[in-house]
Amino acid sequence: MTTTSKIVFVVGLVCSSLLILFSGQANIKHYEHVQRSIEDIYEDRLVVKGLIFELSSLLHQKEIANISGNESFYVKTNPSINSQIEANLQAFRATQLTPAEATTLEQFSAEFETLSSSENALGLSDGHDFTPAEVAPLSTQIHELQDHLKVLADIQLSEGKRKLMASEESSSSMRLFARVENYMLIIFAVLAIGIVFFVPGNRD
Repeated sequence: MTTTSKIVFVVGLVCSSLLILFSGQANIKHYEHVQRSIEDIYEDRLVVKGLIFELSSLLHQKEIANISGNESFYVKTNPSINSQIEANLQAFRATQLTPAEATTLEQFSAEFETLSSSENALGLSDGHDFTPAEVAPLSTQIHELQDHLKVLADIQLSEGKRKLMASEESSSSMRLFARVENYMLIIFAVLAIGIVFFVPGNRD
């Protein structure tokens, strides 16, 4: 093998190695992006959807108690319900919130405090015999809180779709890099063979 042939093989080997290294690093970054997107979908979307469902269920219990005039609910159960709502709100705040989520969650928190203050003002936890006129504002406040939860649920759906699309784009980029890598390796191999065997002066 002539000196030129050796140089061609070395250059081809180096170029191929660099191409594989570059492509590998790019694929690693895209893989990490896909992994983060999947984790975000679970941690900050699916988990939050569970919290929203739990909050809605807790508010529904309050609503049923209002409609049925269940005074014992406010004495025995409502304090625990309020504590659970606060715990869910705290867990919600610990997630990675979008600006729209943060705003809606703050509105929900403020209106929940208003609802709790209204319940305390009526003395419901002390077994106060409330009237339908007293219950009506509480029901209105609960409905407003449920509306905020619907907005938060819509945000989860939108953000989940966005994360999924981002992961799909990264997966497509990974496949593209892999195809380019294969094509370039074939091209380098063909060029090396062509130079070694068909360029005058490189054949024995």
